[in-house]
Amino acid sequence: MGRPPQLERPPASGPPTPASVAAPASAAGPAPNGPATPLGWRATARVVLPAFVLTRLVTLIAGVVGAALWGIHDGATTYDPAGLTTGLGGVVDRLVGPFARWDAVWFLDIANNGYPTDYAPRTAFFPLYPVLLNVGGLVLGSPLIAGLLISSVCAFLGAMLVHRLTELELGRPAAGVAVWALLLFPGSLWLSAVYSEGLFLLLSAACLYYARERRWAVVAACGALAATTRSAGVVLVVPILVMAWQGRTPRGRSGVEGPAGGSGVAGTVDRVLVGGRAAADRAGARLADAADDLRPALLSAGAVVGGLLLFLVGLRLAGHSWTVSFDQQQEWGRRNVGPFEGIVQSVRAAEAGLSDLVHPVSTPSGEATALAWMNPLLLVFLVGAVVALVGAARRLPPAYAAYAGCALLLPLSSPATEGAGPLMSLPRFLGVLFPLAMWAGWWLTRGRLQRTRRIVLAVVGLGMLALFSELTTRWLFVA
Repeated sequence: MGRPPQLERPPASGPPTPASVAAPASAAGPAPNGPATPLGWRATARVVLPAFVLTRLVTLIAGVVGAALWGIHDGATTYDPAGLTTGLGGVVDRLVGPFARWDAVWFLDIANNGYPTDYAPRTAFFPLYPVLLNVGGLVLGSPLIAGLLISSVCAFLGAMLVHRLTELELGRPAAGVAVWALLLFPGSLWLSAVYSEGLFLLLSAACLYYARERRWAVVAACGALAATTRSAGVVLVVPILVMAWQGRTPRGRSGVEGPAGGSGVAGTVDRVLVGGRAAADRAGARLADAADDLRPALLSAGAVVGGLLLFLVGLRLAGHSWTVSFDQQQEWGRRNVGPFEGIVQSVRAAEAGLSDLVHPVSTPSGEATALAWMNPLLLVFLVGAVVALVGAARRLPPAYAAYAGCALLLPLSSPATEGAGPLMSLPRFLGVLFPLAMWAGWWLTRGRLQRTRRIVLAVVGLGMLALFSELTTRWLFVA
């Protein structure tokens, strides 16, 4: 993430673009509720497995080959002085390289040492994933191996939930392609790395899935855990409430039927008074019904906030300040400037990067060249994310776009004003925003040239995924 931790302590079955994946549905749009009977979980796992295996193999091969051909950057000694991402043996260290870089050092350090007050930047990383690393390390003998296993399992299960959600909302053809879109996206590299992304994908997708099923106790548990996994977890409050409001159960009419009444002025007055009381009774009953419908969802949303508060209280008891976790974003050059200013800075950084590439003022270093092309590329990712967000808002129930939109506002509102550029780590942030992949699955199975679009997705996605893996393995890509 651009600053050394300063540790003081010792890919639907078949190839990615089969014609059978996307038997086109009506161009008028998906059925409101998707298929009547979705695939069972075992069948869903069989659909997800090819995409997952292929994309993980690509990341593994690209990382190993890149390190063998061009070597490892000296950032390894700078960012991992304690050797937390190595020590498994020469061959194994090379194999885990694409999945154990950068922030993996922080998570492994926290798993070993917790949150002592000697180095506050650790508190920028939330505790659930390091706790799992610690427990898994006790069982397997290595937090690093535990992290690889936990992340891979969570990423796979999260992809299954994305398939199920897409199948229910947009239909089965879109669901198969949505999984490919999710896992071919370059940011999916970190879903199976020693990062909290895979765990967060699982918990956030489960939160929306069970909110859709109105199983609020499960939603509360998943939401609270998500809020202790990443700072963006608290955003799940929004889709929980939106989904609860949209899914309120209609109740029957209640109230007193007004009498026919008599004739004349007295009868008219009686009808007005009785009718007014009946209307008030019906309004009160509707409010009571709405409160009954929303109460479990409100409790679930409160559990999400409670998960965040639990972490902050734990830090306070350990001797940190209440705001220490949020203050640490400044360590990576992030400043709260708002989303509009964040977009302006991103455009300016992309323009400057293109200018440096086209008209370099001097012979640039490898790192300077990487920064020059990175900022324009990150702006392309942002534009694509906005397009997908608009599409999700049009094709999915409101809760999905509400979640993705609010989550996207976080990195835009706190751009990195120093170091790698305003949109630093954007692909990793986008990699867990599954509603964008859900819409991509729909778009890639509709209209003309859908097969061509899927081929382009496969080629570009696999190429970018391989590039990201190669750079990350060599400690050259900051995410």
